[in-house]
Amino acid sequence: MKTLVFLTIFVITQCSCDETIEVNLKQGVVVGKVKKTILNKQDIYTFKGIPYAEPPTGELRFQPPKPHTGWNDYLEAFKNKPTCMQFSSSMRNNEPFGISGSEDCLYVSVFTPDVKGNAPVIVFDYNDQFRTWFNGTKTYSPDFLVEEVVVVVTISHRLAILGYLTTEDGVIKGNNGLRDFILGLEWIKDNIEQFGGDPTKVTLMGSRGGATLAELLLYSEKAKGLFSGAILQSGTSLEAMYFSKNLKKKAFQLGAALNITAADSKELLEELQKLDAEKILFAEIDTIDTESIDLYQISSFPFAPTIEDEIEDAVLTTSPEDGKIVNDVPVIIGLNSREGLDAVPHLIFEPNLLTDSLEQNIVKLPIRTNFRFLHGSSKYKEAGKDIVNFYLEDKSLHYGNILEYAVYMGDVFKNYAVDLAAHKLASGLSSDVFYYMFDFRGQWNENSQFMMTRARSSMGHHGATAGDELCYLHVCSRIKKSYDQILNLPSEQNEVKVMKKMVRLWSNFAKTRNPTPLKDDSVLKGFTWKPITKDSEADYLHITKTLKMKTNPLGERKKFWEEFLEKYSKMAIDGVVGDEGSEVNAPAGDEPKEVDEVKEVDEVEKGLDDASKEEGEKVYTFDWFDENEENDEEEEKIIDLTPSELDWLVENVEKGDDIIIVNDPGDDINNTRDEL
Repeated sequence: MKTLVFLTIFVITQCSCDETIEVNLKQGVVVGKVKKTILNKQDIYTFKGIPYAEPPTGELRFQPPKPHTGWNDYLEAFKNKPTCMQFSSSMRNNEPFGISGSEDCLYVSVFTPDVKGNAPVIVFDYNDQFRTWFNGTKTYSPDFLVEEVVVVVTISHRLAILGYLTTEDGVIKGNNGLRDFILGLEWIKDNIEQFGGDPTKVTLMGSRGGATLAELLLYSEKAKGLFSGAILQSGTSLEAMYFSKNLKKKAFQLGAALNITAADSKELLEELQKLDAEKILFAEIDTIDTESIDLYQISSFPFAPTIEDEIEDAVLTTSPEDGKIVNDVPVIIGLNSREGLDAVPHLIFEPNLLTDSLEQNIVKLPIRTNFRFLHGSSKYKEAGKDIVNFYLEDKSLHYGNILEYAVYMGDVFKNYAVDLAAHKLASGLSSDVFYYMFDFRGQWNENSQFMMTRARSSMGHHGATAGDELCYLHVCSRIKKSYDQILNLPSEQNEVKVMKKMVRLWSNFAKTRNPTPLKDDSVLKGFTWKPITKDSEADYLHITKTLKMKTNPLGERKKFWEEFLEKYSKMAIDGVVGDEGSEVNAPAGDEPKEVDEVKEVDEVEKGLDDASKEEGEKVYTFDWFDENEENDEEEEKIIDLTPSELDWLVENVEKGDDIIIVNDPGDDINNTRDEL
């Protein structure tokens, strides 16, 4: 008899898992599956891997996406498709190191409570600074939000070098990853009604790079009418790392790293389209500018969204600092209380990696500014001392105050920029802006829990670091065992209470554009989340196990950065803060050198080749124009130089005025040339 009961239960479960549902689209018929949610065991309908664009391979690589033409018969949307090809190196939460994914990756996945409804839509995107992306239910399952009668959609889009390489002349357009996402939003507008979604109520919900993506679309005419709200979690385009310069040079550096000799952008594109995608990703490391921290005090990544000047069909035409918001929609924006822990895991896991050079090179800028420091100058050292004295109680960096250093790293890489963005959006939008800080610490703080298992010293059991909010809005597959354990306890734990509050706030916003529309809400119990007011300090929601409205989440740290940036901006001469009378276009300690015109290019190249045998860091750029005898045109040539190579150049050229030396090999020569 016991055996019979067991078999009956097994058959019912198997039958439920195999239940399918069909939806008719213009592209064809798509078949989804029925799934039970983890919390209330409610039926939801899942459609995984519906193509919205043709695979961006072959001649479509590095090109704008083309809408998918459809399929014959039935499309079984049962399994997650691979992410777009990516190289992962952070190893956060034990993520595997290396290349994964596929170029054939432009798919949407839809999760709906009812295909016959008219529910609001949330488009969720979590990418890590446009380098890596996370794949639908494989990592973050939307059970909680769908139970709140919300349709959740994910749009896979190209990343990093395959999504954002550009020659800046229209041949290889930048922002193809953004173009993918916009095409995905157009697919939603055309099709989401068939899945029970309301195309007039689409909310973009992004974390980290996904938040930056959503914010950028506020400034894009190409996204007009495609969404009506945005939730920005721990990310903003105001972060200093975005909008690198000299991207055409980076594209040709990539070609050189792959042994491509291209006369122009068209030839470069054709050669890159012939190569294996993995080979291109491996070559990316040869194009990353490792000197940007020393020269500009920012950590930049060239293969991310960029400004497209005078490019036909541009997605972004001005920077967020200068741009006008064209999609005026309500916004939720916020951050986590201990973002900086995620910036220093190597020191938390192995404190012996702490060296004196970290303090000596501590100066970093939290946003893009109109100045930089001359590395090693007295003003640079003064700025470093200002930072150390403010953030480190002992006035020096050592093993005992790594957590204080983490606060600095969080502010300089994330918090100050997000706070600034919240204020900027509040002043630039007529719609409401709701600001929050997530500060709860529980078993579902996935990243903090992972770090704690490897920490060599106490991290403190409080607050939330990067990504910790995600598992209170989604079911995180890597910690599913923890959900099962906590949800099956006899009393409701704090993790569940916080999850229910956050999901209700986020879903209310998707439905009404107000996270707390009702006073008699059984979950929120009369709480009201007030938007930022334009005439006072920012009101923000402080999320712990309770919900409270507070002001100024960064406290004195915000004031420090405002005063720091104002102080050193006033000291800048031609955009550089250095010692009075120093040569701003050469490294500290070098005397300015007079440089002359070259007679014979071949002779110069040979001499430089001999000089390069001496060791030295390439800190100069040599720029000259070589006359092409075939078409009587001048061709610009650029070579990075070591000091010994520069000395040879100065001694072996004749007098003239066509040679330019600039400090940074990545500088925009046309804007910063100093003709000597």
